[in-house]
Formats: sequence, C-alpha cells, structure tokens
Amino acid sequence: MKTVLALFLVLTVVTVRSQVPKPCVAPSAMEARIVERNMEREYEVRAKMSYDARNLRKRYVDEVFINGDKRDYYDVLYLHNVGKEYRYNLKTKTCEVRAISQNRFYPIGIPNNATFYGEANIGTKGFPGEGVLVQEWGGATERGRYIGVWTLTGCLPVREGYYSNQTGFINTEFFDITLGISDPNVFIPPQECIN
Repeated sequence: MKTVLALFLVLTVVTVRSQVPKPCVAPSAMEARIVERNMEREYEVRAKMSYDARNLRKRYVDEVFINGDKRDYYDVLYLHNVGKEYRYNLKTKTCEVRAISQNRFYPIGIPNNATFYGEANIGTKGFPGEGVLVQEWGGATERGRYIGVWTLTGCLPVREGYYSNQTGFINTEFFDITLGISDPNVFIPPQECIN
C-alpha cells in the first residue's frame, strides 16, 4: 500500500510540474503598429514597426508627441548588426547617422527567466473566435522590471512594459501584427542618409 501511495504522489507531482507554463517563443520577423508611452517623460510614440530578430534590425516610422502637443516625425532604422542608427527627420528632411544609441538588441518576447502570472481572455469566451487567450509574464532583466502579455497561439506581443530608474515606466502596445517582412528593402537606410 505504501508503494502504491508513494507512486501516486510521484505521479501527481510530475503531472503538476509538467503543467507549469513555459515561455513561448515570439516570431523573429514581424510588422506591427505600436503605441509607446512614457508618462514620466511625457511622450508618446505612434509608429509602424518592422522587426527582424535574426539580423538584429528594427525600423520605426513614427509620430512623436511630446508634452501632449508638440509633434515630430521620424524614420528611425536601428541596424544592430553593424552598430549604426539612421534617424531621418521627416519634417526637416535631415538625417543623422550615429553609433547605435541602444547598445544591445532587445528581442520582443518573453525572457527565459520570466515568471508566469496568469492567463485571460481578451474579448469574450461566449462565442467561438470572439476572444483571444493571452498569458501574462513578468520579472526582472538587465533593462529593469518588466511585465508583458502575449497571445497563447502564435506568441504575438500584445503589451510590454519596462521600468528602470533611468527611463521610468515605458509601456508598448502592439496592433495589426503581420508575420514576416512585406518589403525586404525596409532595412535599407533612407536615401537622404546615404548621401
């Protein structure tokens, strides 16, 4: 009887441990619309993002709101693979090429050391196809504390938030995600930056 009870307990522990969610892997190439907000620094960025984790590249064509009213428009290309940033001001038609200001390429996704916080539905569970099941993960990284929400199917980002003493809290929301890169030329610097 003791052997049967011990076997039952071992099987129960193994079953429960195997049900602990593991971080999914986000797509390595995607395009999306994003809204990034930092309330401490009073800015908001609305952008079209192109993201290529394999080649360490990101591009943002954005509208920046500072203090709620001042607007700037930029086309910013981060080529982490060569350590360069191209910042083209769409209003003034000027380009600044510099060593990349963000030292490290930070992939969009759930860090390996993440803590699972829970699952929820966005939308309704009452009708098939009317809701999206998401998972919330959080923890700490070298960038600071983070929390994020990703879809259970496809591991698409819904929201990521990071907090550090240097930046304050930066919240990014993702919309209209498409997998892959529709135009591979999107990672070529603007012509105005090459001359």
